Amino acid sequence: MLQGSFKEQFPKNYRPLITELEAFWNNDIYSLFKEFAEDILQKYDLRFGIPLWTERYGWTYRIGKSGVYLVKGIRIGKTGFIVDGLEIDTREKYPLLLAYIEEIYQQNKEEFRKKIADKNARQAERNKARIAREKQEFSSIQSDILLDKYNIYCWPEKLDINKLNKLYMLDAKGIHDEVLADEIGLTLYLRCKYGKEDMERMERYVIRCHGCGRELAGQADFRQCSCGRQYSYREYRRSFRRNNMPTGAAAHIFAAFIKQWDAARSYNEKIVLIDTLLHEFHLSLISGATHRPVAMNFIDGTRSHVEQIISNLAGNL
Repeated sequence: MLQGSFKEQFPKNYRPLITELEAFWNNDIYSLFKEFAEDILQKYDLRFGIPLWTERYGWTYRIGKSGVYLVKGIRIGKTGFIVDGLEIDTREKYPLLLAYIEEIYQQNKEEFRKKIADKNARQAERNKARIAREKQEFSSIQSDILLDKYNIYCWPEKLDINKLNKLYMLDAKGIHDEVLADEIGLTLYLRCKYGKEDMERMERYVIRCHGCGRELAGQADFRQCSCGRQYSYREYRRSFRRNNMPTGAAAHIFAAFIKQWDAARSYNEKIVLIDTLLHEFHLSLISGATHRPVAMNFIDGTRSHVEQIISNLAGNL
């Protein structure tokens, strides 16, 4: 375990990762915290939100859905985690926590659902206004657009889960399919690499041409490459998100995988890296460190399908 209080270990300029909670606590408490995350997800479809900093307690956690929170201010102590004054530092106390969550969920579920519905309605109104504005903007540049060259994207493909299952089935039998391991690792690598690099570009208001790879800078939304391809910067970002390209709170995971995969040579080194990334997928799923599980960045399918895949694989890692 790490030494010092949670606030000392993770000051305001250092938001903790879910994996660092494992190092902060002993295994029993960390297991309870993971179990709690899984229980609220399965029973109530609730997730942990991104931690918030407070001057008194340091980083605190919330659980909720769609940016609406049922419980706020979950604190991390040296010997356990505290939910509205109830400290969970032993397994014997865990049923009390579950009973408490059930009680407040039943008491607040109608108001909770209404807040989510109201938030979604406000977002729908904003979307309606945005669509009208963008339609007007598009009409002003329509004469310059070549439809067969406009906003044509080619993002790295996602992982074929059948191939991943095959790799692990063979590995369990002691069969090292190096070609398959390379194919899977390269798929993960390319998603990580282009997700990381394209987000860094977009933060500078730059995009990458999917035809020739040139960087297209500027302040205007409309971009034209010398190869003939044309883009809307706004639509480029949306396509990036629609394709679930890796970025955001889990960027450190992707950066580490890129560096380590470049250096990996043997089958064992590569399978360990794939294992490690899948483990991170599972931690993201149960922790709510991001609103969308990291696995969605890499595996094709609906959210429920991807969550089930990762939960099944996690039992075999």
